[in-house]
Amino acid sequence: MKIDELLREELIFLDLAASDKMEVINYLAGKMSADEGVVDCERLLSDIIQREEDIPTGLENGAAIPHARSVGVSRLVMSFARLKDGVDFGAQDGQPARLIFQFGVPPTQISSYLKMLAKLSRLLKKRDLRTELLQAKTPSEVVNAFSGQ
Repeated sequence: MKIDELLREELIFLDLAASDKMEVINYLAGKMSADEGVVDCERLLSDIIQREEDIPTGLENGAAIPHARSVGVSRLVMSFARLKDGVDFGAQDGQPARLIFQFGVPPTQISSYLKMLAKLSRLLKKRDLRTELLQAKTPSEVVNAFSGQ
């Protein structure tokens, strides 16, 4: 499961202005609704919000991965936002998140779900990758940052 194959340029948003994590989650879910893999956007949004309320998805070093297993999607669907200013996603290090990967996966694809979480968590620990994502000027540069990863 390669992230550069899952990320679609039309679902990558650079320098998004947002005041809190719910604004980011709502925005990305709305944009994800255009993807054919999203069969019920309201359900996907509800599931992501519920997951976020249960356990915040903020990671260390300014990243977050709001996500959910949801019947609102027919396959794994992912979006990315780089925020102008970070927002609190409840990271243990207290840092606001600027790099947001949001995804939904069908409930039956538990293996894909766990693999994606583990892979993103591992990759986002790499300073060079985070720097590349923070400096990307275009969505294609974001996708290319994951080439070979």
